[in-house]
Order: sequence, then structure tokens, then C-alpha cells
Amino acid sequence: MLKRIVGITSLALLPFTAGAATLIIPAAGTGPGANGSQWSSELVVHNASSSTISIDLVYHDAGGATKPKSFLVGPRTTVTSPDIVRNVFGLTSGTGAIEIDVDDAAASHLAITSRTFNTSSTGVFGQDIPAVNVTDAAGLGDLSVLAGPSFASDFRFNFGAYAVTDATISWQLVRSNGEIAAGKDVDYKAGTQFQYNNGIVTLLGSTAADGDVIYATVTKGKAIVYGSSINNASGDPTFVPGIRTRADTHIVFGVDVNEDGSIDIKDADNDGVLDSPVRADTERPRRRRKGHHRVGAVGRPARQHADAAAQGDDQRRLGDHLHPRPRQVARSRG
Repeated sequence: MLKRIVGITSLALLPFTAGAATLIIPAAGTGPGANGSQWSSELVVHNASSSTISIDLVYHDAGGATKPKSFLVGPRTTVTSPDIVRNVFGLTSGTGAIEIDVDDAAASHLAITSRTFNTSSTGVFGQDIPAVNVTDAAGLGDLSVLAGPSFASDFRFNFGAYAVTDATISWQLVRSNGEIAAGKDVDYKAGTQFQYNNGIVTLLGSTAADGDVIYATVTKGKAIVYGSSINNASGDPTFVPGIRTRADTHIVFGVDVNEDGSIDIKDADNDGVLDSPVRADTERPRRRRKGHHRVGAVGRPARQHADAAAQGDDQRRLGDHLHPRPRQVARSRG
């Protein structure tokens, strides 16, 4: 159990309140892993104030959240749990996220960190995983970049996400040369955590290559994404934070020939020239006002009559709108 912590179990999951700060450790676990690895997560909390501070801890995984557990951290004390998922939340195997709730006024007095490590016959290898404030989570339109291993054959690359709210993430595999090799959109319920072990294979259905990068674009809600590279021989992990950025916004120019709101002829290669020719008449036909009869071909000049006969098919198809003037439409593409 947490050392030097007095703990009581709350009866219900407490809602977020305006006076509470919420921190998320996006990955924590316990139990066996690939290649004979044995994992556990350590939580360290230090209270730098001269007063006792109360914190609530909640464990989240793919199935949702546990009931919160409340603890008191004494003044200027440090408390540690060497295997928090097992010792505090009672699980013998699993991977999830840990939520820490504390009053806003007390949050600035706490130093919270975690370490997930693999214990093997050759030693103990670990990675520090920092706590992230939910206010810093990636939101709508944010792109989080996860850099994969430089040597894909020597490492496996796990990655995952914690959903602060109901969220949708567009995952993409980007090769070192810029090629988008695979992609998948995934919906997440608020308060769930998913980790994809060897995710390039298991989630994206592709194969890993040197210098791969994972794009995680939030298209709905808020989420925290992360990754971890693990050496296959030693089991030594390296935490990979999601670096928040934004992709370029591209403007696609083209012509909406039939005025239905969609681009019919594009300039897809952005060279300033439409990809196929378009006929653009210089005049629009006049519309008939209500109650007026259509003027027939009798009495038209010979040239106008000949043109009307040649364009008979267009008249039957388009009615009074014989040749609408094409209009340019600018569209934004992700």
C-alpha cells in the first residue's frame, strides 16, 4: 500500500468540480508482458506544503473507471507505491491510466511522478511517465506526433490514448519519407484508456519500418496520447510523449460546373492549372419573369437561330439555365 498514507475508499465516483485539478498518468500497469517481461508502475507523491493534502486516485482502463480511493498526504512528506495498480487497485494484470484529483489550491504544492519498469534476470529497466493536466490534453484539430524507433527490428512500439471526454482519434502511420502507409479512426468513451501493444501491426494492420511516426489527430473531444519503445533484447522501455502540433491547412481550388456545392474539376496538384478543361460561356441567359411567354425562334437573327438549334440538347437538359457561369470554390482540406 502507499507508504505513510492514510486511505479510505470512497463510495461513488466523484464528478469533476470547478475547484478541482485533475492530473492523468496516461499509462500504468502490472503483470507479465512480451518476451518474458514483468511490469509494474510506481507512483511518487511529495507534498511541499505545511498542511495535509487530500487526493483521490482512480484507475481507468478499456472497461472504464474504478471507484476512487482517497488518501491524505502529510506536510512535507513523500509517499511511494512500488506497484500501485496491484497494491492500491487490486489488479494482478492490466494496463490503464491513473487519475489524480486534488483541490486547485493544493495542486501547486504537490510534485507527482510515476515510473513504469520491467524486472528481468538482467536487471530492472524503467521509464518515467509524467502526469498531464487535463487542461493540457489535445483538443479538436490538434495533432499529436509519436516518434517510433529508429531501428524497428530491435524494438517494439506500443502506443495508446486516454479519453478525457468522448473522443475520436484519427491514427495514421507515416513513413520516414512522408508516405502515409496506414490509417484508422477510433471512437473512445470518456474516462477510458486503450493501449495498442505493437500498435503498427495490431491497430493499423501494417509492418514497422525504421523511423516510423504515428500521427494522432483528435477529430472530436479531448484526449492524451503517448507511446513507448521497448528494446526486444533487454526489455528496456523509453517513454514517448505525444508532441502536440498542427498539420498544414491546404486550400484546393476548382470549378463547380453544375453549381451543386461540390468541386467538379480540381487543381489537385496545386500548379495553378485545372486538371481538365472547362467550357465557360461569357453570358448567362435571361430568366423569364412570371407571366411572360417564352420567346420562340421566329424572328431571331439567323446566327442566333442556328446557335439555338445546335444547343437544343443543352436546352432540354438545363431548361432556362442553358450554360451557367462556372464558379470557383475554395475548399479546406485537413
